[in-house]
Amino acid sequence: MLNIVFENKKIEVAEGKTYHELALEYERETGKTPYLVLASGIVKELRRHVKEGEEISFLYPDDDVVMNSYARTAIFILLKAIYEYYSKKYDARLKFRVQNSYYFEMDNFDITESDVAGITKIFKDIVSEKFFIEKNSYAKKDAIDIFRERKMDDAILLFRYMYRPVINLRSIDDYIKYINGTLLYHTGYITNYEIRKYNRGIIFVLPDKNQIDELVYKNPGEKFFNIHNTTIDWAKKLNINSVGKLNEEIALGHINDLVIMTESYQDKQIGDIAELIKNSNKKLIFVAGPSCSGKTSFSHRLMYHLRALELNPHPIACDDFFKTRENTPKKENGDFDFENIEAVDIELLNDTLKNLLDGKEVMLPKFNFTAGSRDFSDKGFRIEKNDIIIFEGIHCLNKKLTPYIDDKDIFKIYISALTEVCIDNANRIATSDLRLIRRLVRDQRTRGFSPKETLKRWKDVREGEEKYIFPYQEDADVLFNSALIYEFSALKLKALPALYRLTEDVEVAEIAKRLIKILNYFLAIDTDVIPKQSLVREFIGNSILDVG
Repeated sequence: MLNIVFENKKIEVAEGKTYHELALEYERETGKTPYLVLASGIVKELRRHVKEGEEISFLYPDDDVVMNSYARTAIFILLKAIYEYYSKKYDARLKFRVQNSYYFEMDNFDITESDVAGITKIFKDIVSEKFFIEKNSYAKKDAIDIFRERKMDDAILLFRYMYRPVINLRSIDDYIKYINGTLLYHTGYITNYEIRKYNRGIIFVLPDKNQIDELVYKNPGEKFFNIHNTTIDWAKKLNINSVGKLNEEIALGHINDLVIMTESYQDKQIGDIAELIKNSNKKLIFVAGPSCSGKTSFSHRLMYHLRALELNPHPIACDDFFKTRENTPKKENGDFDFENIEAVDIELLNDTLKNLLDGKEVMLPKFNFTAGSRDFSDKGFRIEKNDIIIFEGIHCLNKKLTPYIDDKDIFKIYISALTEVCIDNANRIATSDLRLIRRLVRDQRTRGFSPKETLKRWKDVREGEEKYIFPYQEDADVLFNSALIYEFSALKLKALPALYRLTEDVEVAEIAKRLIKILNYFLAIDTDVIPKQSLVREFIGNSILDVG
């Protein structure tokens, strides 16, 4: 018998017992269905065996790690359903995620409404069969032979540049894939989903986090869909749309060409936006985006392009219009809520902008974050004929920020870091993970935050983004993708030492391990090859732009 602590009670269980067997007993007693287990601080799948001395508790859909596993398992089932529908000849590609939806395409043809109906039927059959999701270890050579037989070129390249003598593959019945991350015990757990025809492919709708019984379809939005799709298709045309393909370019010594090409592509996009601004004749340029999307570097580079077009841009930060500390709203736990739009002095902001548009002179505020107070410039400012204002802040697309300014006077830009590079056709890297790694590297370099503090704060940051930023992204006149194909390779050595130190810290270990796993897929590059004006320099340092 094994002695364990289960749900805070000491009990004995038989040797060889799986967490799933323990979960079934618990479900019969309580009516609650466990999805994963937390064993002595480590998240584990139910297929694994109980160990002596463990402290065990079950995890449910109110935990982010469960919802991520739910989505991963559902995607695995969908890929199998598509493969079966097309007579085991074609695999779909997971291109990206937008909110609670995942977009899939076929490489060679469009998916029809009839195809969606057929795929949905097979998906339902797989779920009803409750197939056990196996995990088997293969010698690297044998795993690559499987990839080659299935024509999984992305997976072959992925592991060619990784030292892994053993590769763990997942299977549902006879369908085998490499899946990055934890999965649920069997296919029957996936009870809530919707498969829709969208554009050339499929939108796979899953529950929002913590709401597994609710399913709300949120249209991805044409602008956001197009910027995501265009960027990924550009990477595909260059044949650098997967980690393995990127690593091969690095291994072949092509990194200089890749950096120059990527930076040139991004610079052209910024130049095109500058042309649109000039042609709009608008005086107020609002730049919004989530944390570490690169708003500051983008704004600086945009100003240079505008100057080249004989315009005179002036930067103003939304943060300088924060309310004084005693008037700042607070969260339920008593912490100041700087993400809340009510933290901004909206009256002062609107008076200032309206006066500028009317040609009047204003005194601009400057917020002192240490003192939590606001000072004003002793020198007046007004805008002349070729002057324009670049206004940057997370709320800049929210009409509540500027209720007294006509929308026709504002050119709105939304920035996000949308990863172009996938692990392979079944595994993508979350755009939020790229931004978190950026933030980790920047914060320990310039903000005085420890890596642990950064990881702990991230959940609150994400909740603020979901509430105050993402709902307004389609209101932008232009969307800009700040991600660079090579930047995981540039961030790798800057982030890994700090992350490795956190792998034993229970509070942040799971996040640290996830980010380590992502970064270790990539070959590192020497950051000396990156131009000093590159957007990624805002995070790794040594930028010639005034970005901290």
